Amino acid sequence: MSDNVTLFPNILQPAAALKAYAPMGVKFWENQETALDGLKEFADGWFDRRHKGMEVALEAAKHIGDAETPSDIFREYQDWLTREMELLAEDGKACQQQVLKAGAQLRAQAEEQQVPSAAAHLSAQPEAPQTGKRRSG
Repeated sequence: MSDNVTLFPNILQPAAALKAYAPMGVKFWENQETALDGLKEFADGWFDRRHKGMEVALEAAKHIGDAETPSDIFREYQDWLTREMELLAEDGKACQQQVLKAGAQLRAQAEEQQVPSAAAHLSAQPEAPQTGKRRSG
């Protein structure tokens, strides 16, 4: 019967372990939410730029259809291509900003994790004994 009493605390150990890891789980899902919000922002911008590109292409197609000379056609094509390249550059800039934002968040998390461990490391070091002597040199 005494064996059953000593086994009872062992049954509760997995629950204690889960409670110890719970903050990491919460942080993981908070990070997922942040990442998804950033990706949604990027995707919404990408769709907006694609919509603008479609509108520019539609207008160019209409103007090319109404063009009277080959130079008018070429000018419309160049205008369309210029706008498409501008939108492509905006895509690249938005992607770069997304990557930089994600990197900054990762760096901040790494620093958060290092600060408590560094403080624990410093407090774990024994103090040097005081000898009362001054260093020379």
